[in-house]
Amino acid sequence: MDMPNRPSASSWFRSRGGRRFGIEFTAIIVVKLILLTLIWFVCFRPHPRPDTRPGAIENRLLAPAAEAAHDR
Repeated sequence: MDMPNRPSASSWFRSRGGRRFGIEFTAIIVVKLILLTLIWFVCFRPHPRPDTRPGAIENRLLAPAAEAAHDR
């Protein structure tokens, strides 16, 4: 009796198509990481970091609200 669920002798990932899939998948991941890094350097890196010292946060939270133009 032949078992239908028996694993094959060689994996699909070791075949020519499997190796090509692995190379393409790796290339896509690497390109995405490069693009995300580029976006970060162009869009987010130039902006100054906010002041997160406890005193600065306290001053920001306790400062009186600026009067809006429509409240006059």
